[in-house]
Amino acid sequence: MPTMLQFMAGRKDYRRRIALRVLILFLALGALSAQSPVGAQMEVVQLGGEGGLSWESGGGEIPALVILDAATVDQSNAPGGVIDFAPFERERWIFPQQADTTDNILIGVNSKERGGSVITPIPSFRFLEADFPQMFDDDGNTALVLKSSGTGGTGAFGLLIEFDLGAIFGVNRFKFFPRNADPAFPAPDFQSQDDFLKGYEIFVNDGQPESRREGSLIWETVAFEGQNQEAVVDVRIPTRFVRFLRLKSLTAADFEIAEFQVFSEGFVPQAVYISNVFDFGDQALLGRLRWVEEQMGDPTRSRVQVRTRSGDDPQPVEFTRIGKQSSGRVEQRGDTVFDIPIDAPWKRAEDVEDSELENLVANILDNEEMDGREALLTFGQLPFEQRAQITLGQADYNKLASNQKSVIREDLANWSPWSPPYSPEGIVAPDQLQVQGAGTLIVSPSPRRYFQVMIEFFNADVDAATGIGGVAWDVFQPVFADSLIAEILPRTAILGQATRFTYGVLVKSSPQNAGFDRFEISTPLRTESIGQVEIRRPDGTAATADFSGLSLATLPVEQNGFSVVAVRDDALVMAFPRIEEDGALLTLEFENTVLRLGTRFAGRALNADNEVLGQVVLAGNAADLSREGIDDPDRRAVGALDPENLFVNVPITDELLVNVAAIPSVFTPNGDGVNERAAITYDITNIAHPTRVRLGIYDLSGRLIRNLYEGLDMSGRFPRFWDGRDDEDNAVPPGHYIFSVALDAGTGEEKQVGVVGVAY
Repeated sequence: MPTMLQFMAGRKDYRRRIALRVLILFLALGALSAQSPVGAQMEVVQLGGEGGLSWESGGGEIPALVILDAATVDQSNAPGGVIDFAPFERERWIFPQQADTTDNILIGVNSKERGGSVITPIPSFRFLEADFPQMFDDDGNTALVLKSSGTGGTGAFGLLIEFDLGAIFGVNRFKFFPRNADPAFPAPDFQSQDDFLKGYEIFVNDGQPESRREGSLIWETVAFEGQNQEAVVDVRIPTRFVRFLRLKSLTAADFEIAEFQVFSEGFVPQAVYISNVFDFGDQALLGRLRWVEEQMGDPTRSRVQVRTRSGDDPQPVEFTRIGKQSSGRVEQRGDTVFDIPIDAPWKRAEDVEDSELENLVANILDNEEMDGREALLTFGQLPFEQRAQITLGQADYNKLASNQKSVIREDLANWSPWSPPYSPEGIVAPDQLQVQGAGTLIVSPSPRRYFQVMIEFFNADVDAATGIGGVAWDVFQPVFADSLIAEILPRTAILGQATRFTYGVLVKSSPQNAGFDRFEISTPLRTESIGQVEIRRPDGTAATADFSGLSLATLPVEQNGFSVVAVRDDALVMAFPRIEEDGALLTLEFENTVLRLGTRFAGRALNADNEVLGQVVLAGNAADLSREGIDDPDRRAVGALDPENLFVNVPITDELLVNVAAIPSVFTPNGDGVNERAAITYDITNIAHPTRVRLGIYDLSGRLIRNLYEGLDMSGRFPRFWDGRDDEDNAVPPGHYIFSVALDAGTGEEKQVGVVGVAY
């Protein structure tokens, strides 16, 4: 187990590394189909684990930048410096750091890697801050010395020293002393052993949001001594999580501290690993993500969260400078109102190498006569290559004077935000890391060129921790298309009633793209029927198939080179001749039912060669999809994006239970294998969270004979099957029975009843 000092020294070596980019290639389903373009391939990228890129290297070519505050970034894969890269002598694993109980965790606290600090909040004592590091330099010959002659006669009374440990630790001991007082730190040249702190109070705070009030830390006293007589103060407390520490002097007597030591045990409760940025060289599709994890101690007391993000430029951090134009916002200081300038994410003109782009910055983007919001819009609409040449990077930002610098922030224009934590579906065995298609779908947008992974570790007990033994994901290149613009029509429907929809997909593509021959549409319920499907090529030719009136009970259903290959409760999948051309339009008619306000019909292109990966559509104006009786309301140019174009809304209604019925209305459970049971079906509408539902069967006297279902449901269509038996598993007599479906809504119980017949 490396000590804290060894760990921090090791980090310096990692920062000198030459980043590696190695992709482990595995062909999906054997050799790729001859239909795929030359060079089309599935790849697996693995970080950590056997055969993967090393955790210490960061994996990708582009170093990770971590925003420390609005004006500072650090290049680090382990913010706070509390990731153990060699836990328990296990190579290629990472765990939260486990403390060595003999290490002073204050050593290196104010380094960039740790991100901690030591300050005093008392202005009259700020002159001492330059000497604070001498309290934790592991050198018994140096010290923080406080003499009353330097404080205007007030002495040390009221001095507060606040330590930010940079991370949360399981602290159980504090120790401090003057020079030549502790035998472990001899300083015979300084006879200062009697200059110890004569009265003190120690406070702690765990750094959690609930440990603050109106932004200020809530301090808790853990040690108090008003008349200290010990030169070496050694305070032991029950182990507790600590991020912030405060030392208060309770007397005016002179004192010095040669070393202030804080000791901890167990695993740190929070740690973060952030990979370098992976550059795939060109746009790539992202498939599934998977990781190996292992828990130590009580498995209910530790967990990890894996997140991802993807981008279109190399760095997810945006550097800005104070712009030349107003942002349209103002700030009042006293009686004066000031315009707030824009945060300009572009270089100064004199820092731009290309002469034409230099003129663009000088005469347009930095033109003081231009509206600031228009300048930002102009910058954002530049072609990617030009925008990249004038984007303000870290090197140019560092050259700016302090009064020219503005905020450093996450680049949410060119990068997606960090994804929500992935579900445990992504956990696999070590031998599954390199298996394509294992794990859980990556939700970060693709196609994208750049990708990054973050792993967060949480422990609620110093003896519990979860470690990661490797993370891997699928990448496919070339992409199917540059982009796929999709919309659905109509964008309103009647709640609970089947509606005929038209789905359109406009293809924007380049010659090197792979194309696609399947398409999946996410649906709220099982699709009831499919109508006409058409591919219209840019040369005006069209291929069409009509599935109207054809049963979807047995698949595939084929027509004229098209086929329905899958119809599920939540999606349908069509196959067709490959689409590769720029400007091609795919349209598909189908019938489905909407049960919630704002139902989104997502879509993704697939390939029969490799159905592991899909390319997700972007909502926008694909085409004029007007048909008889329905107008396409789009007024934007074809190809323009509009996030609303894949949503279908329904009128707001109080009805939460609809389409309650028994199918068939009479059934014959006599054992002949025909018509043996009835499905009591119901649709729940506009319920976004699991809600209790009860379904009971009653005889005509109102007596409950069968509690058929009780559970939690949300919006959807649900069949519950009755086999004609009561709760004692006895066959019920022939006759009519009442079924009741009751839903516990927030506004009270909603109930629907019906009749079902039993005959023999």
